[in-house]
Amino acid sequence: MRLRRAVKELDNAWFDATNNLMHRDLAEAHSKCQAIPEASLAALRTQLAAAKEEKDKLARKHQEELDAQEASYKELKDQLIKLGLDHAQALKAVESAAEARLNEALEDAGNANVVLQAELEEAAKARKAAEDKAARLEAEQKEYDLLVTQTDALALRLFPIPDLC
Repeated sequence: MRLRRAVKELDNAWFDATNNLMHRDLAEAHSKCQAIPEASLAALRTQLAAAKEEKDKLARKHQEELDAQEASYKELKDQLIKLGLDHAQALKAVESAAEARLNEALEDAGNANVVLQAELEEAAKARKAAEDKAARLEAEQKEYDLLVTQTDALALRLFPIPDLC
């Protein structure tokens, strides 16, 4: 019981001391406020007005710089878009030219292939003609050989060769 009473008394004393300190600090602050002369308030108002004017001036300057930066950004963006469009157009032109050259090369290769095919067909026909002619000449040669042999045999019957021995 005594301990509880002692704790309660300590708590009350602590509360009273805290209140006394707070009241004393407030009293000191109040006395200091009372000590500021009216001239100092006018000077503070002047300083406050100057600070507001400086703040407004800085805000305007910042806005001007921001507007200039936005204009520069817009100009750079427009240039970038134009460069992108020019690049795309140039790329299409290069692709178109390359495709045209490729088509031309393919056409030339096709034409060369047709010419080579025609030459091969002509060479095959010429070879076939030469083989046919060679076969015909060989057959004629056999006929001539047979005729010569027959003629020699008939000539020997008609004109026998006397024995020289």
